[in-house]
Amino acid sequence: MKNIFFVIAILAISVANAQDSLSSVQNTNENVPKHHDKSVSANKTVVWSIGIEPSVPFGNFSNFSGFGLGGSLQTEILASKKLGITINAGYLDYFGKSADTIKYSDFKYWPIMGGLKYYMSGNSYLHAQAGPGFGTNGLGTSFWYGAGVGFKLSKALDAELRYMGWKQNEVSNSGKGGTGVYGGTTGGTGGTGGTGSPYGGHYSTVGVRLAVNF
Repeated sequence: MKNIFFVIAILAISVANAQDSLSSVQNTNENVPKHHDKSVSANKTVVWSIGIEPSVPFGNFSNFSGFGLGGSLQTEILASKKLGITINAGYLDYFGKSADTIKYSDFKYWPIMGGLKYYMSGNSYLHAQAGPGFGTNGLGTSFWYGAGVGFKLSKALDAELRYMGWKQNEVSNSGKGGTGVYGGTTGGTGGTGGTGSPYGGHYSTVGVRLAVNF
């Protein structure tokens, strides 16, 4: 799965670089003001992006997962020079930890979130998002929300540091569909999981979205 994300990123960067070269030629011919060159969104009303999203769980969630990796497709409608409306659909896999005789299953989600971007001075922006996250292996559907600060690294590249949180519904530790358990206190890497209390609670992560805009 990691290789797929890297291949997508390389292809997207290649396309973005080609678009930047074409845009530079067009801007020169049309005498576009210099300040329009600072953003890939110049003269556009809709901007698309493909992003890779590594993240680290903390708090209660860090007991069960130590690292997450995913990707997303995002569209942004530019309502004004300062405000953008975003729709983001992605996939996130938080890899389960191993502790003693327990192998926790991966936590896999498909979040779909709407958001607002507020552009500040320079190449920075604030971004708030919220929406449903659809979990696999009995994780159910939960409400996701987050906020971050982003920086445009170039015409086509930007990075956003953000916090994400959601209320994970209670999940039985019967090990449905997984190779380990969700929050059980005993068990192995196979079988039906542990005999501990049911699993759930508030989960939080801090991560980065590295994106190519086009």
